[in-house]
Amino acid sequence: MATARRRKKGGDRANPLRKQLRKQREAVYRKVISEAAERVFAEKGSDRSRMREIAAEAGISLGTLYGVIDGKESLFVEILETRVREFLDCMRSARDAHGGTLESLLAVLRSGAEYFLARPDFLRMCCRDGYGWASAFPASARGSDLWNEGISIPRELFARGIAEGIYVDEDPELLARKMLALKQVELAHWVDGGMEAPHDVILDRLEQQFIRAFCLAAPRAGQSARPHPKGETT
Repeated sequence: MATARRRKKGGDRANPLRKQLRKQREAVYRKVISEAAERVFAEKGSDRSRMREIAAEAGISLGTLYGVIDGKESLFVEILETRVREFLDCMRSARDAHGGTLESLLAVLRSGAEYFLARPDFLRMCCRDGYGWASAFPASARGSDLWNEGISIPRELFARGIAEGIYVDEDPELLARKMLALKQVELAHWVDGGMEAPHDVILDRLEQQFIRAFCLAAPRAGQSARPHPKGETT
């Protein structure tokens, strides 16, 4: 009986460890699967992609894939929501690093575009599935909440800039959506061109287009529109 109690205690202690190892293993699989799925979705689009192709790209069996992921749609939504959260963190950091209204919004514009330029598979995946960034991603309720949070960042900066006489006096929500559409068109054009143009060329062109489209006047002579972190001067 004493031996049985010792075995039970040993089993109780081992259970949390096994659960932890199982969670860690599942996290590794999910990361590998998500990266593989992004590549497959980028090449074929979500509708034409098959789970067996994603499993092959990830180097795992189809059974292992289904042991971690419920299905293709849930995998697509998970990737989208993860990337949008990262994108929001990127925009918040850019906004908070600058004091001026114009500098803050230009930083949000550039850093948001750079996020996609640095992740061409995710960018191509979005382009292939034809989502318009000026409207919410049709992914899930959580995805819609994330999009609403994201659109609030440029919307609030536009509202502030309108009050300061920097931007055209239109609905800040509409201006924020136009900004997203402008960025999508520029990035889609980069993809169509083989993704060969240097990132700085794309970002500078996007910034110039933004100033022409939304600002009441171009920056004064000798004043750089390029965003500078707080504490830095030109």
